[in-house]
Amino acid sequence: MERLQIRELIGRFLHNDVPGELQTQFRRWMLQPGDGDEKEAALREEWTAVVESPAAADRSEELQRLRHTIRMREAQQRRSSIFRRIRYAAAAAAVLLFAVGEYYYVRSASAVPAEIRLLTARGSKGEFQLPDGTKVWLNASSRLTYPETFDRRERRVTLEGEAYFEVARNTSHPFVVDMNRMEIEVLGTTFDARYERTSGIAETTLNSGSICVRTSRSRQAVRLRPDERLVFNETTGSMIIEQVNASNYNSWIQPTLTFFDMTLEDIITNLERWFNVPIGTDASVDRTIRLSFHVRHESLEETLQVISLITGLQYTLDGESATFHTARTTRSR
Repeated sequence: MERLQIRELIGRFLHNDVPGELQTQFRRWMLQPGDGDEKEAALREEWTAVVESPAAADRSEELQRLRHTIRMREAQQRRSSIFRRIRYAAAAAAVLLFAVGEYYYVRSASAVPAEIRLLTARGSKGEFQLPDGTKVWLNASSRLTYPETFDRRERRVTLEGEAYFEVARNTSHPFVVDMNRMEIEVLGTTFDARYERTSGIAETTLNSGSICVRTSRSRQAVRLRPDERLVFNETTGSMIIEQVNASNYNSWIQPTLTFFDMTLEDIITNLERWFNVPIGTDASVDRTIRLSFHVRHESLEETLQVISLITGLQYTLDGESATFHTARTTRSR
């Protein structure tokens, strides 16, 4: 989660009443090591903004919350030189950056129906239930936006990143997933959807039921059947529909990945979703070999090491991607 995003969340939540359950989840998230530098920088920036504000004397409640949050984080990270150097005045306080557990919850303060944003940090996932009863799983680094109350015509949400939906059936109010230049319309079904703004690629994989897909290039709807995957390229306007095993594209929502006599090709598809990282293979790698193992708390590199030990393949882990290759094409790691 970038610092600007965290600051945005802080600003929104300083002026909103937040349920006690979410406050507990926020404290738990603040104590986790992930995004540590961003959290600390955001706290310092918010502290400066609050105490230097002309209305600082009238913001005692915000200052109290800010103090509590900072003290909580200091207790968890006493070795942090940043927090050791910070000495806040007795009247000081705490930021209501509302990072709830493994996700973030933002409520706008406007007079129009409130907008809810659910965001997941890098390396974390979240499970939610929408006002209509629809269940949503958000993969890492994803954002789902929807109104606090759906309107009378449709149940529209906006997605950036990846989500799995179990849509509550309502024949009079279709459920619509907006992914910039592609949208998915359903009445009640289960499916995976993914949109990466940087690449301009939107895709969906149907698990059960049926969905209609429309794009900016064609208003004619395309209807998918179970185990079909549609990929749309915003830039070129190309659309591909292929037959797949849908379970390979939604297994990331489970607490454990279990592979039994599964091909390397299918395993890689699962792992790409699980870790939200692209994984490739050189042309020399046989993607049809079958493996059996499971993944629960292991990191990406630990999982790659397991596959390497089983198959004898080598791998390269370079920043945000990984590649398997045979021993004779080994590159330095």
